[in-house]
Amino acid sequence: MMQSLFSKLHYIALYIFCFFPLLPNRIKGLPVVLLFLIAVFLWFKERKYSYPYKKVLFLSSLFLIYLIGLPYSENLIRIDVTLSTRISLLIVPISFGLIKTTERNFGIISFSIFNKLLMLVTTVYSIWILIYLYLLGVYNDTMNLSDAIAYISNEMWIINQHPIYASIFICISILLTIISSLKEKTITTFLLVSPFLIVMALTLFILARKGIIISFSFSFIVLVLYHLKKIAFKKLTLLLLVIFIIGFLTYTPIKNRFKEVFKIETYTTINDKNSTSLRVGIYSCAIKKIMESPILGYGIGDVQLELNKCYSKRSDVLTKKTYNSHNQYLSYFLSNGIFGFLVLLIVLLKKLRDSIKQNNVFLLCMIVFFGISMLFENILERQSGVILFSFFFYLFSFYNFNNMEINEEN
Repeated sequence: MMQSLFSKLHYIALYIFCFFPLLPNRIKGLPVVLLFLIAVFLWFKERKYSYPYKKVLFLSSLFLIYLIGLPYSENLIRIDVTLSTRISLLIVPISFGLIKTTERNFGIISFSIFNKLLMLVTTVYSIWILIYLYLLGVYNDTMNLSDAIAYISNEMWIINQHPIYASIFICISILLTIISSLKEKTITTFLLVSPFLIVMALTLFILARKGIIISFSFSFIVLVLYHLKKIAFKKLTLLLLVIFIIGFLTYTPIKNRFKEVFKIETYTTINDKNSTSLRVGIYSCAIKKIMESPILGYGIGDVQLELNKCYSKRSDVLTKKTYNSHNQYLSYFLSNGIFGFLVLLIVLLKKLRDSIKQNNVFLLCMIVFFGISMLFENILERQSGVILFSFFFYLFSFYNFNNMEINEEN
């Protein structure tokens, strides 16, 4: 029995991530810790090949660039918390690199099991959210969605989660389910997964995170154009996407939020009831601070302090809460100047090129999805966001499941 468990250790490291949304926030980092411990154990017991230092160093640069900026950070209070939140950007690629030195492999069979488990867990999680919203009275207008979002973020039973990161997980599961189903090329497969896709899509629709929906739409379009061969099927699939987007935009909470974009006062007055006007104020301050220190930035410890200084001069509304840059590219620019921005951009573009060259549709969709999401959110600065990005981005950077055959399973 122990021998059987030992032979499945690397699978456990993979499958545990499927349960990520069901983990309470205080133990959200458990999958990363287990992956690292298992990888180190396998490296000590079974290492056979050389360690991929060059690849790991390149991928880890998203974290290492922060360390370079530490010497010119004046504020190092709670810097350990700041860095530990982002540590997955270093630990996950190191872990996959360690596993790569052994004969263990995540093959097509284990990945198929992973996808099915991910789809099942995400559907359960989605139903959990739908039931919770029902009990809050969202569907009968007893409570509006904006107020319900606060409950989901802070009080949703044991597994409260910010809707943005809940939506990200759902989007990833939908994309992987669709890609895997297309790979099997059978109508039966689509019929079997359709109920799961409908539940997940419905939850995504109700949570109404517009930035994540936009990111998902682009990644889905890329998937359709890149993966499907028949023109007629492409047109039908894109038509369904258009219908979904139209339905999404006519959904009252989202329709009201998009109306903000076309109001003149959105760009002249900062209003805490208008999310677009808040972002206008935030982005203007972020760009202003970048222009004041474009080469080196301010160091990871001083970014929020510098933004707060600008916020206090811009509007009292921006000082009521702690607002980050709400754009990951601007955040890297603020923390490490042009060099930080280029590191993030080069890593994403290099892996984008690799995904196309290697026909790695899984990696391609993840880069498009996260790359666009980073225009709206600081994905790599919240525990849930950075763990989800680290796991899926690095997993598909090390393994191309689209080109694997069944006999490659170990």
